[in-house]
Amino acid sequence: MSSNKDYEFNEKIHSIFLNPYLSKESFDNNINLIKKYNIKNISTSLNFLSYLKDNFPSSNIKINTLISYPFGDLPNNFAQELIHYAKDAGSEAIEYTPKFFSLYNNKDEEFAIDIENLSKLDLPITLIFNKRQLSKEIFNKAINISLELGINNFQFGDGFGQYLGVDEIKEITNSLGNNKFIKIVGGIKTIANVKDALEAGADCIGTSYYHDIFQELKN
Repeated sequence: MSSNKDYEFNEKIHSIFLNPYLSKESFDNNINLIKKYNIKNISTSLNFLSYLKDNFPSSNIKINTLISYPFGDLPNNFAQELIHYAKDAGSEAIEYTPKFFSLYNNKDEEFAIDIENLSKLDLPITLIFNKRQLSKEIFNKAINISLELGINNFQFGDGFGQYLGVDEIKEITNSLGNNKFIKIVGGIKTIANVKDALEAGADCIGTSYYHDIFQELKN
């Protein structure tokens, strides 16, 4: 029997559902855990999207689909087609890795047009930034262009690398200002990590360790 405490963070902790080697048994187990903890948000790949919708056909769970993740390697027209496909398959939002290499080649307009074209489609878009993989100049330029385009949803961390520290998260939240939705991903395995990120200004975190975190809460 679940206690109220199990649901304390059910809207702040987003489940990440990406492992391409997941067995049917593990998939079913994860579905049961998401239901058990009343988790409200899932980030997944096109691979799992239809299966998740089959398991949550008419629920209030929001399913976000990752496009051009993690390499940012899809041509814009391909990305647009996949976003249309994701919408038809039941996705409520898109999480997208921009083409940062355009900025390194001084093609700021190309970087901006790529994001602008996708942000005009029917699904809301979250841009994914791995801060530690970008130079400070490119990171700041990418953020400024995104803000100028009216992007409101940002994810920092892509699951590759260490957990962002409190000071780094505070710096990010301060630079973005108010009314921006900030998600932190990568290396979040404990309730202490979750609380640190939220107290530093993040709106939510994404993790595949949600079961461990909820078990820690219970204990």
